[in-house]
Amino acid sequence: MRGAQPAALGDRTALEMHSAFFDRNHDGIITLRETYEGLRAIGIGRVLSAWFALVINGALGLPTSRSLVPTLSITLENIHRAKHASDTGVYDKDGRFDPQKFDELFARWDKDRDGALNARELVARTLGDRDLLDVFGFLASAGEWAVLYALAGKGGKLTREQLRRMYDGTLFYELEREKQAARTSASAPA
Repeated sequence: MRGAQPAALGDRTALEMHSAFFDRNHDGIITLRETYEGLRAIGIGRVLSAWFALVINGALGLPTSRSLVPTLSITLENIHRAKHASDTGVYDKDGRFDPQKFDELFARWDKDRDGALNARELVARTLGDRDLLDVFGFLASAGEWAVLYALAGKGGKLTREQLRRMYDGTLFYELEREKQAARTSASAPA
């Protein structure tokens, strides 16, 4: 499994760990191909993975670059520079996980107080946290949450623990293992 978690993530921020899943060869640079491969590994189809990879790397390449030369590769150590508006605020400006903001996310949007966010609550969160003049950030946020819900939502909800694992990136490795296990069992002789 190319995306297997590296043995030591060192002192990376939560946002770096979240993004490191897509650094399939662990060299600190996330290429367009690596983003595509990571998206495929967590269960997104070929066409959507290609489209999402182009959008993600197109949007994050330049802000994370070490130079001003346009690039479609994302520099992992600078991922905090690509934080967009209309997000939850759970990552601070440096990409660190803010537990207080995470708690506030649930206090504000978990209306039925079941420790999970359903589709209606996720839509309300996305609309409620949008910056009115930030179309890109709003669309990015809406897309991220829709994909997460489609991939990880169990019983129509994303649990608090699933969201915690999404923020530190471990959910991606879990989804990859699940998809790999499903492929293995599907190809096993009956």
